[in-house]
Amino acid sequence: MVADQGVSSLALLVSLIDRPAETLRQVAATPRRRWVLPLLLSLASIGVFLGLAAPYMQKMAEQAARLQLSTMPPEQAAAAEQQIARFTSLPMIVGSGAVTSVIGVLLSWVIAAAILYFSCLIAGEDLTFEQMIAIAPWLWLPFALQGFVQAAWVAATGQMITAPGLSALVASGNQMQDARSIPFALLSRIDLFAAWHIVLVYAGLRGLTHMRAPKAVTLTAIYAILSLAIRLIPTLIGRAFTPG
Repeated sequence: MVADQGVSSLALLVSLIDRPAETLRQVAATPRRRWVLPLLLSLASIGVFLGLAAPYMQKMAEQAARLQLSTMPPEQAAAAEQQIARFTSLPMIVGSGAVTSVIGVLLSWVIAAAILYFSCLIAGEDLTFEQMIAIAPWLWLPFALQGFVQAAWVAATGQMITAPGLSALVASGNQMQDARSIPFALLSRIDLFAAWHIVLVYAGLRGLTHMRAPKAVTLTAIYAILSLAIRLIPTLIGRAFTPG
């Protein structure tokens, strides 16, 4: 079947909802500039979220800083106070949030494509890395939507989501303690948007290959486990360098 080069990315965005396997196959078959729309949506999501949430993020950062200062000797706290004030300023919050978010999205696309490519390679499927990197931005669209939803929540309630996903099941209410908690970090990644992402991964595997459903389910589960493990790395690094 010859891919239709004339199908617009907007049309594919709509069809991703009800025909994900066919849509991702079309994206992989006609990859030229297909990354532009997902990138624009991701950037818009980051911008809208930071625009609405930055003041609340600043307050949370200041609260965490005060808690950290309270554990230091007075001389050390006085020396660190000015530096902490600079890092918790609104421009720093917005700038660092934007940079880390954009880098995080781009890295996530590459990592997702690599996991899927090597998993399929080991499983004996005839796929190329170019196909995987072509569909990766589209697999990540649920998280772009998540940013808009979280921004709407902040605008409606005037507060941040402090226990995202299923993390409320293990949240202690202590911001510093939860930031170091592996169960909290793990469960915070599990929500409807992550579930939709996993459904799209399964659809992509089925759409780009002729593998049977059980094999696609297995590879999708491997992807989900590896993806969660990689996303725990920042928490593990934080535990290594944070006392307590």
